[in-house]
Amino acid sequence: MKVFYDDFSRGDFYCPILTIGAFDGIHLGHRKLLERTLYTARKIKGQALVMTFEPHPLKVLYPERTLKLITPIEEKLRLLKEAGIDAVIVYPFSLKFAQTPPEGFVEEVLYKKIGPKRVIVGYNFTFGRNRSGTAEVLGELGTNFGFEVEVIPPYEKNGKPVSSSWIRQLIAEGRIEEANELLGRNFSVRGTVIQGRGRGKTLGAPTANLKVHQDQILPLGVYAVRVYGVAEGPMPGVANIGRKPTFGEEDVTFEIHVIGFSGDLYGKELLVEFSTKIREERAFPTIKDLSLQIQKDIEKALELLGQMKDA
Repeated sequence: MKVFYDDFSRGDFYCPILTIGAFDGIHLGHRKLLERTLYTARKIKGQALVMTFEPHPLKVLYPERTLKLITPIEEKLRLLKEAGIDAVIVYPFSLKFAQTPPEGFVEEVLYKKIGPKRVIVGYNFTFGRNRSGTAEVLGELGTNFGFEVEVIPPYEKNGKPVSSSWIRQLIAEGRIEEANELLGRNFSVRGTVIQGRGRGKTLGAPTANLKVHQDQILPLGVYAVRVYGVAEGPMPGVANIGRKPTFGEEDVTFEIHVIGFSGDLYGKELLVEFSTKIREERAFPTIKDLSLQIQKDIEKALELLGQMKDA
């Protein structure tokens, strides 16, 4: 999969079928857009092309909000590659760009620099100054500039359109199983192992402390996870994300105990897939009580991960 940033032109693409969006999460609704883009591109022997934005438009338009992301750009690109997309344009989003009239975006970017045969967008797609460009406006402009526009209806769960904001809320509340259902996959987080306090060894379960993208959303609590990057395949693990109330700390940390692994992980990049929540984080009266609970968490994680594998 080729990735372009602000340096691309028509010559980089062949019969492109384009879809546009923030695509935070690459959830089930996004996958309908991607599947349709891939199908259409293969039908005409063209390229399946995605245009997404960095930073996320909401972070630029509403900087006062603390927007956490399901998939920071590296994880988004990984998932788009896995989906079979041929090329991705990571377009720089700025306040200046946000003021571009819809006509200007279509003519200067879509027509002059990409030349799509068809543009496929979601039902709630908006673009241009004050979000004045709608899917209907895009269709009218497409007629003028020689490309078709196809609008995909919402993908619904329980009578409600699946959206990134809904999934962010579920993750923030620790409702990881529900989030996974809307994602159509296990929520995943990528991070680099950094030096911690070394308490895990004294508690009988050594842990790897992960440093993640500053905008990555994280669910607080204790979770059964699968860890990639330690061995050839995934390994079972327990993730603890929180403030370590037993030790009276305030900063949120992300710790992973990889079950059955012993060795040095410092500096390694790990991908952690969240399967099931085990419990909330809480303070324990003694270190011994905490240690006993950690062993129970490990047993529970193995049980849950085994059930999921056999299901």
